[in-house]
Amino acid sequence: MMSYQPQAPLKDRGSLQTSAILLIVVGFLCGGTVPAIFGIIALVQLDSDPHMAQKMNKVGWIIFWVTFALIILFLIVYVVFMVIIFGAATLPFLMGG
Repeated sequence: MMSYQPQAPLKDRGSLQTSAILLIVVGFLCGGTVPAIFGIIALVQLDSDPHMAQKMNKVGWIIFWVTFALIILFLIVYVVFMVIIFGAATLPFLMGG
């Protein structure tokens, strides 16, 4: 006999709907189409399967934050790389060479 785990308590519908809409907007604005798609799925499933909608919303936000962190990390590495390259290129001029 299979035992089912009790499902996590469901957020109220309004906050879940707001979170899904926010995920769609922020996902598209920040260039992350995948989180926005998860937000759309969560919004569509809100009435038919609220637990799945909550799960899709959660996964969408996790993907958004991971993507956002990777973009920030890339920008930091890019800036550091450019500073090193331009620093090395201008060093002979600064040293009077």
